[in-house]
Amino acid sequence: MREALIFGVLGSGLAMAGLAWFIHVRRKRARQQYRRKLELALADGTLSSEEVAELEQFRESRDLTHAEVRMIARAIYRTALRHALDDAQLTEQEDQALRKLQVQLALSEGDLGDDGRQLARLRLLARVEAHELPAVDAPIHLVPNEVAHWVVQASLADRLDLPGRSRPGIEGVTLRVASDAGFSAAGPRSALRPNEEILPVDLGILVVTSRRTVFQGAKRTISLPHARLETIVLYADGLRLEETGGATRGDFLVDDAELTAAIALQAARRRRSEIRPTESDRSA
Repeated sequence: MREALIFGVLGSGLAMAGLAWFIHVRRKRARQQYRRKLELALADGTLSSEEVAELEQFRESRDLTHAEVRMIARAIYRTALRHALDDAQLTEQEDQALRKLQVQLALSEGDLGDDGRQLARLRLLARVEAHELPAVDAPIHLVPNEVAHWVVQASLADRLDLPGRSRPGIEGVTLRVASDAGFSAAGPRSALRPNEEILPVDLGILVVTSRRTVFQGAKRTISLPHARLETIVLYADGLRLEETGGATRGDFLVDDAELTAAIALQAARRRRSEIRPTESDRSA
Protein backbone atom coordinates (compact mmCIF):
# COMPACT_ATOMS: atom_id res chain seq x y z
CA MET A 1 0.00 0.00 0.00
CA ARG A 2 2.78 2.32 0.97
CA GLU A 3 4.76 1.50 -2.18
CA ALA A 4 1.69 2.06 -4.33
CA LEU A 5 1.23 5.48 -2.76
CA ILE A 6 4.87 6.38 -3.41
CA PHE A 7 4.66 5.27 -7.05
CA GLY A 8 1.42 7.18 -7.41
CA VAL A 9 3.00 10.37 -6.14
CA LEU A 10 6.03 9.89 -8.39
CA GLY A 11 3.82 9.21 -11.37
CA SER A 12 1.74 12.29 -10.68
CA GLY A 13 4.93 14.38 -10.34
CA LEU A 14 6.30 13.08 -13.61
CA ALA A 15 3.01 13.76 -15.33
CA MET A 16 2.97 17.34 -14.03
CA ALA A 17 6.59 17.84 -15.13
CA GLY A 18 5.76 16.45 -18.56
CA LEU A 19 2.76 18.75 -18.86
CA ALA A 20 4.84 21.78 -17.83
CA TRP A 21 7.49 20.86 -20.40
CA PHE A 22 4.84 20.47 -23.10
CA ILE A 23 3.33 23.90 -22.29
CA HIS A 24 6.79 25.49 -22.28
CA VAL A 25 7.64 24.04 -25.71
CA ARG A 26 4.27 25.04 -27.12
CA ARG A 27 4.60 28.65 -25.91
CA LYS A 28 8.17 28.85 -27.19
CA ARG A 29 7.03 27.65 -30.62
CA ALA A 30 4.17 30.15 -30.54
CA ARG A 31 6.59 33.01 -29.77
CA GLN A 32 8.85 31.93 -32.63
CA GLN A 33 5.88 31.80 -35.02
CA TYR A 34 4.69 35.23 -33.88
CA ARG A 35 8.14 36.71 -34.44
CA ARG A 36 8.34 35.27 -37.97
CA LYS A 37 4.90 36.68 -38.79
CA LEU A 38 5.85 40.09 -37.40
CA GLU A 39 9.16 40.15 -39.30
CA LEU A 40 7.38 39.22 -42.54
CA ALA A 41 4.81 41.96 -41.96
CA LEU A 42 7.61 44.51 -41.45
CA ALA A 43 9.65 43.34 -44.45
CA ASP A 44 8.10 45.88 -46.84
CA GLY A 45 8.67 48.77 -44.42
CA THR A 46 5.03 49.19 -43.43
CA LEU A 47 2.66 47.53 -40.99
CA SER A 48 -0.91 47.73 -42.24
CA SER A 49 -4.00 47.67 -40.05
CA GLU A 50 -4.89 44.29 -41.56
CA GLU A 51 -1.50 42.88 -40.56
CA VAL A 52 -1.89 44.30 -37.05
CA ALA A 53 -5.30 42.65 -36.74
CA GLU A 54 -3.94 39.33 -38.00
CA LEU A 55 -1.07 39.44 -35.51
CA GLU A 56 -3.46 40.21 -32.66
CA GLN A 57 -5.70 37.33 -33.69
CA PHE A 58 -2.70 34.99 -33.73
CA ARG A 59 -1.60 36.25 -30.30
CA GLU A 60 -5.02 35.55 -28.80
CA SER A 61 -5.28 32.11 -30.42
CA ARG A 62 -1.91 31.09 -28.93
CA ASP A 63 -2.57 32.70 -25.53
CA LEU A 64 0.51 34.90 -25.80
CA THR A 65 0.58 37.73 -23.28
CA HIS A 66 1.18 41.38 -24.12
CA ALA A 67 4.45 41.13 -22.19
CA GLU A 68 5.58 38.28 -24.44
CA VAL A 69 4.83 40.11 -27.68
CA ARG A 70 6.51 43.25 -26.31
CA MET A 71 9.59 41.15 -25.61
CA ILE A 72 9.49 39.89 -29.20
CA ALA A 73 9.16 43.45 -30.51
CA ARG A 74 12.18 44.52 -28.44
CA ALA A 75 14.21 41.62 -29.82
CA ILE A 76 13.40 42.64 -33.40
CA TYR A 77 14.28 46.26 -32.64
CA ARG A 78 17.54 45.24 -30.95
CA THR A 79 18.53 43.22 -34.03
CA ALA A 80 17.88 46.20 -36.31
CA LEU A 81 19.83 48.47 -33.94
CA ARG A 82 22.80 46.10 -33.89
CA HIS A 83 22.92 45.99 -37.70
CA ALA A 84 22.71 49.80 -37.89
CA LEU A 85 25.58 50.23 -35.44
CA ASP A 86 27.99 47.68 -36.88
CA ASP A 87 30.31 50.58 -37.83
CA ALA A 88 29.81 52.37 -34.47
CA GLN A 89 28.12 55.25 -36.31
CA LEU A 90 24.52 56.23 -36.90
CA THR A 91 23.60 57.77 -40.25
CA GLU A 92 20.50 59.90 -40.72
CA GLN A 93 18.89 57.18 -42.84
CA GLU A 94 19.57 54.55 -40.17
CA ASP A 95 18.17 56.82 -37.47
CA GLN A 96 14.97 57.47 -39.44
CA ALA A 97 14.52 53.75 -40.05
CA LEU A 98 14.93 52.99 -36.35
CA ARG A 99 12.46 55.72 -35.35
CA LYS A 100 9.91 54.33 -37.80
CA LEU A 101 10.43 50.78 -36.54
CA GLN A 102 9.98 51.91 -32.94
CA VAL A 103 6.62 53.47 -33.84
CA GLN A 104 5.50 50.40 -35.79
CA LEU A 105 6.40 48.11 -32.90
CA ALA A 106 4.67 50.46 -30.42
CA LEU A 107 7.77 50.58 -28.22
CA SER A 108 8.07 53.42 -25.73
CA GLU A 109 11.38 54.95 -24.67
CA GLY A 110 11.04 52.97 -21.45
CA ASP A 111 10.65 49.73 -23.42
CA LEU A 112 14.02 50.33 -25.11
CA GLY A 113 15.95 50.38 -21.83
CA ASP A 114 19.72 50.20 -22.36
CA ASP A 115 19.19 50.17 -26.13
CA GLY A 116 17.56 53.58 -25.86
CA ARG A 117 20.46 54.98 -23.87
CA GLN A 118 22.96 53.65 -26.40
CA LEU A 119 20.92 55.11 -29.23
CA ALA A 120 20.66 58.50 -27.50
CA ARG A 121 24.46 58.56 -27.14
CA LEU A 122 25.00 57.81 -30.82
CA ARG A 123 22.43 60.42 -31.83
CA LEU A 124 24.34 62.98 -29.78
CA LEU A 125 27.61 61.89 -31.39
CA ALA A 126 26.04 62.28 -34.84
CA ARG A 127 24.87 65.82 -33.97
CA VAL A 128 28.35 66.70 -32.73
CA GLU A 129 29.87 65.46 -35.96
CA ALA A 130 27.37 67.71 -37.76
CA HIS A 131 28.78 70.66 -35.74
CA GLU A 132 25.78 70.83 -33.38
CA LEU A 133 27.34 71.08 -29.94
CA PRO A 134 25.18 70.59 -26.83
CA ALA A 135 24.81 73.25 -24.14
CA VAL A 136 24.92 72.11 -20.50
CA ASP A 137 24.99 73.70 -17.08
CA ALA A 138 28.51 74.67 -16.06
CA PRO A 139 29.88 73.69 -12.62
CA ILE A 140 32.66 76.27 -13.05
CA HIS A 141 32.72 80.03 -13.51
CA LEU A 142 32.41 81.07 -17.16
CA VAL A 143 33.49 84.32 -18.75
CA PRO A 144 30.92 86.38 -20.72
CA ASN A 145 29.72 84.64 -23.89
CA GLU A 146 31.37 81.34 -22.88
CA VAL A 147 29.14 78.25 -23.16
CA ALA A 148 29.67 74.86 -21.52
CA HIS A 149 29.26 71.97 -23.93
CA TRP A 150 30.21 68.91 -21.88
CA VAL A 151 30.85 67.90 -18.28
CA VAL A 152 32.19 64.49 -17.30
CA GLN A 153 33.86 62.96 -14.26
CA ALA A 154 37.56 62.49 -14.93
CA SER A 155 40.81 61.39 -13.36
CA LEU A 156 44.03 63.22 -14.14
CA ALA A 157 46.98 60.88 -14.67
CA ASP A 158 50.72 61.31 -15.03
CA ARG A 159 52.98 59.05 -17.03
CA LEU A 160 55.78 57.26 -15.22
CA ASP A 161 59.17 56.72 -16.82
CA LEU A 162 59.73 53.20 -15.56
CA PRO A 163 63.19 51.67 -15.92
CA GLY A 164 63.77 48.10 -16.97
CA ARG A 165 62.52 46.03 -19.81
CA SER A 166 61.05 47.61 -22.91
CA ARG A 167 57.29 47.95 -22.92
CA PRO A 168 54.83 48.22 -25.78
CA GLY A 169 53.83 51.78 -26.60
CA ILE A 170 50.48 53.24 -25.61
CA GLU A 171 48.51 53.46 -28.86
CA GLY A 172 45.94 56.14 -29.58
CA VAL A 173 44.14 57.86 -32.44
CA THR A 174 45.46 61.37 -33.11
CA LEU A 175 42.84 64.02 -33.90
CA ARG A 176 44.23 67.31 -35.25
CA VAL A 177 42.38 70.52 -34.59
CA ALA A 178 43.80 72.18 -37.72
CA SER A 179 42.55 69.35 -39.94
CA ASP A 180 39.17 69.39 -41.66
CA ALA A 181 38.84 65.59 -41.46
CA GLY A 182 35.73 64.31 -39.74
CA PHE A 183 35.86 62.74 -36.31
CA SER A 184 36.83 59.08 -36.37
CA ALA A 185 37.75 56.76 -33.51
CA ALA A 186 38.95 54.04 -35.88
CA GLY A 187 42.40 52.67 -35.18
CA PRO A 188 44.34 50.93 -32.39
CA ARG A 189 43.50 52.43 -28.98
CA SER A 190 45.13 51.21 -25.78
CA ALA A 191 43.38 51.28 -22.41
CA LEU A 192 45.12 53.65 -20.00
CA ARG A 193 43.74 52.41 -16.66
CA PRO A 194 45.47 48.99 -16.53
CA ASN A 195 48.80 50.33 -17.81
CA GLU A 196 51.47 50.43 -15.12
CA GLU A 197 52.97 53.58 -16.66
CA ILE A 198 49.75 55.53 -16.03
CA LEU A 199 49.41 56.91 -12.51
CA PRO A 200 46.11 58.63 -11.56
CA VAL A 201 46.98 61.62 -9.37
CA ASP A 202 43.73 63.56 -9.03
CA LEU A 203 39.98 63.08 -9.32
CA GLY A 204 37.61 65.77 -10.53
CA ILE A 205 35.61 66.89 -13.55
CA LEU A 206 36.51 67.70 -17.13
CA VAL A 207 34.56 70.60 -18.64
CA VAL A 208 34.59 71.41 -22.35
CA THR A 209 33.44 74.94 -23.13
CA SER A 210 33.31 77.09 -26.22
CA ARG A 211 36.71 78.56 -25.29
CA ARG A 212 38.70 75.96 -23.36
CA THR A 213 38.88 72.54 -21.76
CA VAL A 214 39.13 72.65 -17.98
CA PHE A 215 40.04 69.96 -15.48
CA GLN A 216 38.99 70.88 -11.95
CA GLY A 217 40.22 68.41 -9.38
CA ALA A 218 40.76 68.18 -5.66
CA LYS A 219 44.45 69.02 -6.05
CA ARG A 220 44.89 70.68 -9.43
CA THR A 221 43.03 72.91 -11.83
CA ILE A 222 44.11 72.87 -15.48
CA SER A 223 42.70 75.22 -18.11
CA LEU A 224 43.74 74.76 -21.73
CA PRO A 225 42.48 77.43 -24.17
CA HIS A 226 41.28 75.91 -27.41
CA ALA A 227 43.36 78.46 -29.29
CA ARG A 228 46.45 76.58 -28.08
CA LEU A 229 45.09 73.05 -28.49
CA GLU A 230 46.82 71.28 -31.37
CA THR A 231 45.94 67.59 -31.07
CA ILE A 232 43.73 65.27 -29.06
CA VAL A 233 44.99 61.71 -28.68
CA LEU A 234 42.06 59.35 -28.13
CA TYR A 235 42.54 56.13 -26.15
CA ALA A 236 40.08 53.40 -25.23
CA ASP A 237 39.25 55.00 -21.88
CA GLY A 238 40.71 58.48 -21.98
CA LEU A 239 42.33 61.27 -23.93
CA ARG A 240 45.48 63.38 -23.99
CA LEU A 241 45.46 67.08 -24.85
CA GLU A 242 48.56 68.41 -26.59
CA GLU A 243 49.30 72.09 -27.10
CA THR A 244 51.09 73.83 -29.91
CA GLY A 245 54.81 73.13 -29.49
CA GLY A 246 54.29 69.62 -28.07
CA ALA A 247 53.45 70.51 -24.47
CA THR A 248 50.87 68.32 -22.77
CA ARG A 249 48.65 68.71 -19.72
CA GLY A 250 48.50 64.99 -18.86
CA ASP A 251 46.10 62.16 -19.56
CA PHE A 252 42.44 62.32 -18.60
CA LEU A 253 40.59 59.10 -17.82
CA VAL A 254 36.86 59.37 -18.60
CA ASP A 255 33.97 56.95 -19.00
CA ASP A 256 33.02 58.01 -22.54
CA ALA A 257 36.29 58.93 -24.20
CA GLU A 258 34.90 58.97 -27.76
CA LEU A 259 32.11 61.42 -27.07
CA THR A 260 34.32 63.63 -24.90
CA ALA A 261 37.01 63.76 -27.59
CA ALA A 262 34.47 64.48 -30.35
CA ILE A 263 32.98 67.41 -28.42
CA ALA A 264 36.39 68.82 -27.48
CA LEU A 265 37.57 68.55 -31.10
CA GLN A 266 34.54 70.34 -32.54
CA ALA A 267 34.62 73.02 -29.82
CA ALA A 268 38.32 73.66 -30.49
CA ARG A 269 37.79 73.85 -34.24
CA ARG A 270 34.91 76.26 -33.83
CA ARG A 271 36.97 78.45 -31.50
CA ARG A 272 39.91 78.31 -33.90
CA SER A 273 37.69 79.50 -36.77
CA GLU A 274 36.43 82.39 -34.62
CA ILE A 275 39.86 83.75 -33.80
CA ARG A 276 41.68 82.65 -36.94
CA PRO A 277 39.24 83.04 -39.83
CA THR A 278 40.01 81.26 -43.06
CA GLU A 279 40.94 83.10 -46.25
CA SER A 280 37.40 82.66 -47.58
CA ASP A 281 36.01 84.16 -44.33
CA ARG A 282 38.31 87.19 -44.57
CA SER A 283 37.44 87.84 -48.21
CA ALA A 284 33.69 87.46 -47.68
